[in-house]
Order: sequence, then C-alpha cells, then structure tokens
Amino acid sequence: MATPLPTNPWSSLMRSSALVLALKVAGALGGYAFVWVAVRQFGAEGYGRFELAFTFLSLLSVVAKWGFEGVLLRELPVQSPESNKALTRGVLAFSGGLAALLMLLLYALRHLIATFFNEPGLADDLTWISLALVPWTLFQVWAEHLRAREQWIGYGLLQSSVLLGITAIFMAVYPSAKEGSPSLFVYAVVALALFFWLPDFLRSDRRVGKPVSIREGLQALKPLRSVATSMFLTGTLFMVMTWSDTLMVGYFLDTESVGLYRVAFKIATLITFAQFAVNAQIAPQISAAWKANDQVGLQANVHRVALLNAALGLPAFIVLTGWGDFFLSFFSENSSEILAQTGLLRILCVGQIVNALCGPVMYLLNMTGHEGSARNTMLLAVLVNIVANAGLIPSLGLEGAAWATTLTMSLWNIWALVAVYRKTGIRTLLFWR
Repeated sequence: MATPLPTNPWSSLMRSSALVLALKVAGALGGYAFVWVAVRQFGAEGYGRFELAFTFLSLLSVVAKWGFEGVLLRELPVQSPESNKALTRGVLAFSGGLAALLMLLLYALRHLIATFFNEPGLADDLTWISLALVPWTLFQVWAEHLRAREQWIGYGLLQSSVLLGITAIFMAVYPSAKEGSPSLFVYAVVALALFFWLPDFLRSDRRVGKPVSIREGLQALKPLRSVATSMFLTGTLFMVMTWSDTLMVGYFLDTESVGLYRVAFKIATLITFAQFAVNAQIAPQISAAWKANDQVGLQANVHRVALLNAALGLPAFIVLTGWGDFFLSFFSENSSEILAQTGLLRILCVGQIVNALCGPVMYLLNMTGHEGSARNTMLLAVLVNIVANAGLIPSLGLEGAAWATTLTMSLWNIWALVAVYRKTGIRTLLFWR
C-alpha cells in the first residue's frame, strides 16, 4: 500500500529537509575542508590526481550498483516489509560482488590508465581508490535504503562529503604524510567506516520475520532487472556527463589544471547546496503519491520544493558571482593562481542556478515509471557534453570546460523539465502554475 502524503506537507518538508540540510551542512563543511587541506598539503597537482582517481571510483560504483539503488528508493516506500527485506539483501549482495570484480579490474589497469593521462603518480592513487570501491559502493546502496525508509540521520552520515570531511581531519592531524596522497587517507577512512556499518548490513534481513538468504535476495531482483537497467543507464550517463569535463581537462591539460577546475566547481555547487536536502526528502514521496494517483498532492509538493530551491539558490548565485574571488582565496596560498579562476567560477554558477530552478526533474521521471525518458535525456546530454568539451577545452582551456558543463547542465534540465510535464503533467518551475 502506498504511503500517503503527510497531512501537514509544509511542516513535514521543512522538518525533514532541515534535518538533511543540517547533516548536509556538516558534511559539506567537511567536504570543503577536504579540498582546503588537500590543496594546501599536496598542491593543486596532487589534488588533481586525486580527483582523476576519484572520478573512476564514482563511475565504477555506478556500474556496481547497476541501478538497483534507484529501485530501492522507488520500491521500498510501497512494498511490504518482507519484500523490502529480500530486496535490500539482494541489492547489497549483487552490488558488493560486482564492485569486487571491478576493484580487481581497476587495480590491474592502474598503470595503463596512468600512462594514458601521462601521470605516473596517478597509479598510486588508483591503487588506494580501487581498494575503497567495495565499501564505497555498499555505503551508497545502504544510504538509499535508509533514504527510502526516511531515516535521515543515517542517510546523511553516509554521504561522500561526510566521509571526505573525516578524511580532512586525518590529513590535518598527520600533515607530515605529504609524500602520500589524499587517496590513501580516503581509503583508510572508508575501511574504518566499513567496520562501523558492517553490522547494519548483516542485520538488515533480521528486523522483520525470518532471515533472508543471499539467494532469496537475488531472486527478488529478477522482476526488477529491466527497471534497474534503465536506471543504471541513466545513472551511468549522468556520471559520465558529470565527470567527463574532469577527465578531459586531465587529458588535454594537466593534473594541476584539474585541481584548479575542481576547486571552482566545488564552490559553484554551493548554489545547489540546499537543493540536495530538499530533493532528498521528496524522492520517496514522489513514488508514494504517484502510486496513490494523488497528482494534486504531488504537484503541490513539487511547487513547495521549487519555492525552497529558488529562495535558497538565488541568493547563493548572487553572492558567488559577485564575490567569487573571496571564496576562491581560501583554497590556496598562491592567491593569484586561484583568483585567476574567478571568471571560470561565474560560468559554472550559471549552470548550477539553472539546475536549482528546474527542480527535481530526474527524480520525477525515475520515480513515476518514466526511467526510459530519463535515460534518453542523459544520452543526449552526454553526447553534447563530450563534443563540447573536446571542442572548447583545447581552444579555451578551463573556461572551455566550464562553458561545456554549463551548456550541458542547462540543456538536460530544461529538456527533462519539458519531458516531466509531457509525461506526468507536473510543472516544476516556480512561476509555472
């Protein structure tokens, strides 16, 4: 039976979003602290190598999950506890096993990848990142399980920014380890975190009724393979689009340029800072409302989300485009090097504000059974993104990558916004009533 929308939606939205936002604030502060410590201890070049390695971690974890984390988010709010138990166990087993195989593949290819990017030191980063792949994937699956059950504290604690924030503390405590890399510290924190969360993974099937075997869990995945594959293709395309600029900056330029670009990109994402918390809260409600055929309630909830996104995103956009140099100056002792990226930051901010104002368009497509449309949207975006990066980076450098990212982000958000309205009748823009 579908979960009904709350009787006081504004109160529910604000309360749960505020909790996620508080955790997001704490995690993001840690994430920015990680960038600050990494750049100052290892330089823009060392941080750039980490970002290249982290790109492989992000992409391979999407492959390992194969879209089943999206299935968890969509199905858990509307299925019985017994079905939820089997589904969760199956996704953990499948994703963990596939992540182990991808870990071995990445480890075997680490030197070849380093040669491709003409960065011999990248091989060391890839070594530690490959070892972190399995726990990283399990954390992401479990986070979606907790999100679907609206357990916001656990969900917030498992965000990557929180783990990176803890890593920043370790790097600050051991500043003498400059001969290492940020990737080594990330692996150490992820390995320690696995011991903390492992009991929850193992007990996930004992909270309701009798235990579920791994075989039973995998059987529960079979009817959902088609849906998961569509979500996987969407997720993979989204990650390729998200990280292709980083990879192509590393290929056409160098790892120092990667570091500078990622610093500016991280600052620009402050515009969508609150959007993460607001959209995280509404995702399970979209699925429940759609299953209950409550389009009026869903439209009202989406409008509330649009209002919050605009109220929080527009002031951040104004501040970052007007005083971007102030924020950039925090991340390097070589202020002239970082401050030269002010124009780059402003370009990236344009794409982020479009993303914030368009609303939770991809969630609406995936949670309402239109994952095929979401996949096609991402396919178009990836093609545009790769062509734009390949054409603009050699001629415009980092600003070329920023223009390619902003163009692509604006394109897929507007394209998806129109698709949401055509498929569901839901309007996501604040002023579109």
